Amino acid sequence: MASKLITTHELTGTRVLGGKKGTKRIGKIRRFVFHPKEKRVIGFVVKRPDLLWMFHRADVFVPIDGYDLVDGRVIIRPDAAASGKAYCKKEGLNWDDCVLWVGLPVMSEDGESYGIVGNVTFNRLTGTVDCFETDNGATSNALLGKRTIPADMVRGFKRGMGAALTNMGAEGMDGEEVQLGAMLVSPQVANLNSEGGVAEKAGAATAVAVDKVQTTVDKAKPVVSKAAAATGEAVNKGAYATGKQISKSKHMFQDFKAEYDKAVAPSDGQKKAASASKASSSSKASGAKKKAAPKKKNMFAAFKDEYDKARNGD
Repeated sequence: MASKLITTHELTGTRVLGGKKGTKRIGKIRRFVFHPKEKRVIGFVVKRPDLLWMFHRADVFVPIDGYDLVDGRVIIRPDAAASGKAYCKKEGLNWDDCVLWVGLPVMSEDGESYGIVGNVTFNRLTGTVDCFETDNGATSNALLGKRTIPADMVRGFKRGMGAALTNMGAEGMDGEEVQLGAMLVSPQVANLNSEGGVAEKAGAATAVAVDKVQTTVDKAKPVVSKAAAATGEAVNKGAYATGKQISKSKHMFQDFKAEYDKAVAPSDGQKKAASASKASSSSKASGAKKKAAPKKKNMFAAFKDEYDKARNGD
């Protein structure tokens, strides 16, 4: 037999369907409404999507006895109360006195604070609260953990202490009247152990962790030494090979430059011929053509010759 218990975290964001055939999309569960005096959920508020992404539509209230849970979706029954006020009138309640537990400060009568109401576990058929977890924010939860407070330690909602609240007002809409409110719990809550926090396990765990770390370091020292030696040897070999290649390349380009300079620079015979040609052209007014200089050696051909020499170890 499946458990009848469910949590507010599980239902928050659940898609809600309705209509005559139960296939019309209504919205998603947004808030949970609790009885003003009893420890039970009376229903939940469904946030409807805005019309054309511009026009806000009023939220829908679904009573605890007016839905079915089918394949992970909430299906509103056709005979369910159409609004929170209609349900409260049938049950003899005042809608404005109903409470939204989740997010309320958790306090004892002597003023001790235990965070806020987080995840609430309740009977999905009757709404009766089984327990709830305190929430102190992600960082505090990780460090200090959470308390699970059973329903028999909950004294109920108390006005005049805690945090500033807003009255429910119209269906699912916040009113303008501001007042203080908190969930009042038994002083015995202070004796409940926190669960899931780091701090509660810090004492013994720290000593064990230090011992494990030290043992691991000691065992790893020879391995690290061998690895460092092997790495150093490999680096030296790599550096030698790289340096050798760089040296070879260096000579290659030096030789290339020398070869190229030779190809570009004119020979002694070319210099004499150029001088004679210059003298002849200046003495002859007819403008005889200069003797053409020999064709320069191709720069890239010279580079290739020297590269081949370097590669072959010449």
